[in-house]
Amino acid sequence: MAEIIYQIPGFEKGYVQSVCSSYEAGAIYLAAQTVSDLLNKWNTNVAFFSLSSRNEALQELVKADSCFARLFTVNQKNHNLQVIIRKAKGMIHRKSVRVIVIEGLSGLDATGKRWLEQLAKSTQTSIIVISYEQK
Repeated sequence: MAEIIYQIPGFEKGYVQSVCSSYEAGAIYLAAQTVSDLLNKWNTNVAFFSLSSRNEALQELVKADSCFARLFTVNQKNHNLQVIIRKAKGMIHRKSVRVIVIEGLSGLDATGKRWLEQLAKSTQTSIIVISYEQK
């Protein structure tokens, strides 16, 4: 009998993970690898918010072999965190997104972290914030 997995290892529901890359291109490659694993290995719908207008680069790098999972990308021009959270809530409820990846969000203060944690806990999703160090 097949086992149903309700929890994806490494992407716990209700948690926010922050990942920092040392350069810009590394951040998009890291995001592409993470999204590919979620789509193909775990058949999970993923929302990708790019604050640096790199969703086309991500779509070229992601291998989407799953028949069930979908990738929803947004080129986010407004960097206001409340706008991103509002859009993410809509995707969670309308498109059954279970993992949210936000690329290019830097300088997140304590209030912003708390807002993301509240979103993750209230919707039982996993949020991954990928940023890069600007030298």
